[in-house]
Amino acid sequence: MSLYWNDVDLTVEPYDSIKKHYHCGKQLDIYDNSKKTAVYTILSIDLDEAMFSQVMSDGEIKTLFQKTSTVPHKMGVGGQSAVRFAKIRDGEITLWFKRVNEALKEFQGNITLDMNPIHQRRFMKTLHTYNQAKIVRHINSGYSGMCGVYQAIKLLQS
Repeated sequence: MSLYWNDVDLTVEPYDSIKKHYHCGKQLDIYDNSKKTAVYTILSIDLDEAMFSQVMSDGEIKTLFQKTSTVPHKMGVGGQSAVRFAKIRDGEITLWFKRVNEALKEFQGNITLDMNPIHQRRFMKTLHTYNQAKIVRHINSGYSGMCGVYQAIKLLQS
């Protein structure tokens, strides 16, 4: 439960997203959550993580899913050959994009894709045609996860 006090009003926000506003005069106003609509739906993805979120009309950000990849990064001294490592990494990137594709199948609506242009073409080739039709806008914020969602909102509003 969150409590906010500004010397006049006390705002109580329970975990179930129902906001109750208490005035000093003991009046109770309950905000109607049914009027909230999704302004943006953002998929912020890179080779480390993916976050799929909806930005609601009241400014709330709902995370629909968040996934972490298993794509290997640079290897240290020794170990496998560079060619073998490149093949393994290439296969893991394809599997990562397929996992995100499967998670997107359940969503209905338009999506803004926040992704690095280097991997964007490959990601779009991996997507099912049904999911490709959902993506209406491409942006590059340079971040992923929740930071990427915040930066995407900033880019979309400007």
